[in-house]
Amino acid sequence: MDPRPIYSPDLGDHFMNKGYIVCVDDEISVLDTLREQLRQYFEQSHEIEVAASAEEALELIEDIKESGGLVEVIITDQVMPGMKGDQFLEKIHREFPDTIKILLTGQAGLDNAIHAINRGGLNRYVEKPWNMEELQKDIKELIEKYQQQVENQRLIAQLESRITALEDENRSLKDGE
Repeated sequence: MDPRPIYSPDLGDHFMNKGYIVCVDDEISVLDTLREQLRQYFEQSHEIEVAASAEEALELIEDIKESGGLVEVIITDQVMPGMKGDQFLEKIHREFPDTIKILLTGQAGLDNAIHAINRGGLNRYVEKPWNMEELQKDIKELIEKYQQQVENQRLIAQLESRITALEDENRSLKDGE
């Protein structure tokens, strides 16, 4: 499967719509707390979705993708039944390499963090209990960087399209002489 580029003309003007932040943890109380804290800070710009397992999150992300939405941030726990957080992030990274990935955990060892960094494109490693102000600041900075990349790719695609049109016009003019 080819990784989806950050910008694709079929996304249209993505930033006119809310992006998505997906939180994954098997502890419902953690999900509820995280969702509420993120909503307070990001509700104007993002929908906050939650999943109680990596498998549930994969289905949720597929549903968001099929509806034309774009998951900008994934925050996941490491220790969960079934698929572990680092394995989940590796799977996400293969299809959506530019999505912001945060591992939020209280029990992950160094090997899991290294795996998530090297194979899952991890952007941040955050220990539980987290400091919400720091997490909000980190997410805000990562989203701004992500959106700059999207805008750069949109402008590059627009420029490439214009160059192609000018080359075609130039060929037509040369053929007409």
